[in-house]
Amino acid sequence: MRIIEQEVSTILRPTNINLAPFVINPYQGCELGCCFCYAQFSKVAKKQVDDWGDYVKVKINALDVLAKELDQIKPESVLIGSITECFQPIERKYNITKKILELLNYRKIPFTIMSRSSLIVEHINLLSQGNCKSIYFTVNVLPDILSKEFNMNAPNFAKGLEVVKKLQDEGINIIAYFCPVLPWISDIEQIVSSVKGIARKAEFEIINFYMAKHKLMEAAIEKYYPEYSLNYQKLLNDAGFLDASFKKIETDILAEAGNSFERLKVHVHEFKQYFRNKY
Repeated sequence: MRIIEQEVSTILRPTNINLAPFVINPYQGCELGCCFCYAQFSKVAKKQVDDWGDYVKVKINALDVLAKELDQIKPESVLIGSITECFQPIERKYNITKKILELLNYRKIPFTIMSRSSLIVEHINLLSQGNCKSIYFTVNVLPDILSKEFNMNAPNFAKGLEVVKKLQDEGINIIAYFCPVLPWISDIEQIVSSVKGIARKAEFEIINFYMAKHKLMEAAIEKYYPEYSLNYQKLLNDAGFLDASFKKIETDILAEAGNSFERLKVHVHEFKQYFRNKY
């Protein structure tokens, strides 16, 4: 892991993600290194010589820059962590996200967070001050054997549910975001039954192969799920097959989980589509 300290000229950027008009990314790159993360294909990440998951750039002057920008822009709300994990392990050393949350609370600026790190629970005191609009917390639904094969550092399914419950028990508006759902492999019934009584709001995202390191995924599926290997190869090359397969999963999720949550959404990507989730 290569840690790179850098100074930035701006930290508050406009975003098309419909969770807030502006986004803050305290870091660039991510220690969790999920092979299916859309952020690895962002314009900034593509310019990096290091592989995704092998580097983190720390925006060491982020707080000072943000303070000056907030004097000028005064946003209605902000999104934190659209292309990086804001609570990745390096945060314990630099506290960039912590300082940003303190500033947003002081300025009384509402914020939404996207995260999949269990370290978020260490910041409950900052998340409970009335300015956190919502947290989209990604719960890893990959089988443990695939998580290990992909060398992921994200918490497993059980730990993810533990984080969701702890944040929800604190009265924080949390959306359990189950991702990535894998055709023929993810056990929708088991996922839904495990989360009943824990999360009130849920969203499911079916894997986007166009954004994943699909050669790594293909090899792992061929190794551990050889009966589905040809199907996965076909998903990458046959738009009709992908559409039909994903529609089947969407239908199964809605049928299984439709009455289990106050709010439920399913995100389905089209063939070779980049990223158009609507939150």
